[in-house]
Amino acid sequence: MARRSRLDGLGRALRAIERIPRAMEAARTEALHEWAEAVQTTAEEKVPRDEGDLWQSLDHRVLDQYGRAEVGVWDPEQLEYALYVETGTSSMADQPYLVPAFAEHRRQVVRTYRAAFRRHMGGGA
Repeated sequence: MARRSRLDGLGRALRAIERIPRAMEAARTEALHEWAEAVQTTAEEKVPRDEGDLWQSLDHRVLDQYGRAEVGVWDPEQLEYALYVETGTSSMADQPYLVPAFAEHRRQVVRTYRAAFRRHMGGGA
């Protein structure tokens, strides 16, 4: 009888191991989306809103194929101005909004990924 329960437990373990790659991929995508949305929201709160165009240009995208998330400005009309606001110029003080947003959420990625992985493996958060 003891041998049978050992084999039953081994079967469950093997099935769980088979779920790991899909759970890792789903957790990665979920964590990247959550992180990118949080960084974008924080950057939107920090960016100067003199005219509002830069604020409206902030966006995020997740490249699932590469396991990468990006937050920034891709509008060619706003790109140069976005850099000037972030880093300043000889006639304009810097007003960082992206780098502080990244820094604020930097540690969130690992926690978010671990929680998502546990959920996708069926272990809850």
